[in-house]
Amino acid sequence: MELLGKSLEQIFQENGKKFSIKTVCMLGIQMLDRLEYMHNKNIIHRDIKPDNYVVGIDDKSHIIYILDFGLSKKYRSSKTNQHIKFSSKKKLTGTARYASINALSGFEQSRRDDLESLGYVLLYFLRGKLPWQGLQLHKGEDRYKKILKIKNATPVHELCKTFPDEFIEYINYTRKLEFEQDPDYKFLRGLFLTILKKNNFKFDFFYDWLKEPPNVTDKISVERYINNNTNISFQIKTDDNNSENKPTKPNEEKSENSESTKDDNNKKKDSYKDQTLKTNEAGIDIPIDNNEKKSDEKNKKDKKDKKNCLIW
Repeated sequence: MELLGKSLEQIFQENGKKFSIKTVCMLGIQMLDRLEYMHNKNIIHRDIKPDNYVVGIDDKSHIIYILDFGLSKKYRSSKTNQHIKFSSKKKLTGTARYASINALSGFEQSRRDDLESLGYVLLYFLRGKLPWQGLQLHKGEDRYKKILKIKNATPVHELCKTFPDEFIEYINYTRKLEFEQDPDYKFLRGLFLTILKKNNFKFDFFYDWLKEPPNVTDKISVERYINNNTNISFQIKTDDNNSENKPTKPNEEKSENSESTKDDNNKKKDSYKDQTLKTNEAGIDIPIDNNEKKSDEKNKKDKKDKKNCLIW
């Protein structure tokens, strides 16, 4: 068991309840990585909040860890990949402030709900307070129903006002996911990488609360990860109507042979999964060449060391 540092909630409070866009984007990328790993292991967290993400210490102070699996649940079978059935009239599991609209509506949770909750966490970091926090309740009024009502009534563009449009895109994407749909984690990470690139921010793990940049020894791998993320367009948007400057959404265009396209996408997904490694320092998926995979003994060791993928 590894000794870990403070939670992001503690750090947020100590930092004046405000994080910069750069810090939020770098956090979002790592937090998504942790969720993707969990989901690939057939588990959903169901209580995504700043208290359940913590930082490492010393030479791992730039790494974000996820913890507290007391409310976690398997959403599909490890043997058959059979997804759990959709159901309604469920009691809320998790924290209402960050819960998805579907979870608050009493629907069974799946991967989409973890991802939507993460979106609210990141906006909390940017805004300092969400519109449904600190509500005054009248006698007999249901708190969860009131939070749900305000979440439904708050336009996404208003929720993300003054922040990059990619946050609007993130919330809209996660809210539109179907119950059993496979999320495109790479696309979502790409939204945050796009913001970093547009603003000439370095992906250097230099968070707001650090006094100096961390000594990340594998910076080359981080750069390679960014440069090889081919789903991302780093062009700066000059025309609101020019959709070419935005990251390409998954399944934006459907071919006539949808079954064939789905098979091809699954093959590509499996191929990408086989060609990734986890670095000790960065804790993120990095595409590598097959030849490099065979010859680089350090990469093999890193992959073995990161078997638990920073989940505790």
